[in-house]
Amino acid sequence: MNMRLAGRSMGEGTMSMELLVGLPAGMTTTGGAIAAEARRLGLELSFDEDFSLDDVGGFQPGRLAQMQAGIEIDVSDRAELEDEVELFGSHADGIARVVAFYWGASFVEGAFAYAVAAALVAACKGICFDPQEGELLSLDQAVRGAHALLSEARKQAAD
Repeated sequence: MNMRLAGRSMGEGTMSMELLVGLPAGMTTTGGAIAAEARRLGLELSFDEDFSLDDVGGFQPGRLAQMQAGIEIDVSDRAELEDEVELFGSHADGIARVVAFYWGASFVEGAFAYAVAAALVAACKGICFDPQEGELLSLDQAVRGAHALLSEARKQAAD
């Protein structure tokens, strides 16, 4: 996994990373279902049980592999984000909503974002797009991304 510091500037020396998941119409889930799906994918994720894609916006705390984490999550309807929806290429027609994950240059936050994104892809038939790399990610790539960033977070914590 290439964790380069690309993305939106958040101020002096700080970058914001982003990951997008496009969801088809009618797909929604809860924090409990996201955590259960992540565990099924081999990711030890704790997430707010009351979280709902239908009522979300802002920072969402959680844990990944016993490490405190959290990410900014915004959910937007397709009409609000037509330019972003087009990033999904041939899959764009099937997307009704886009879930955007934002985090700073933190490996554990990045791992958490990838874990939640992978769970959404699996549970809701979503499609993941990495704006930093400019490419769609398969479910396996999102899971591998979460594990790779978690490995870096553990190394960083050990230092």
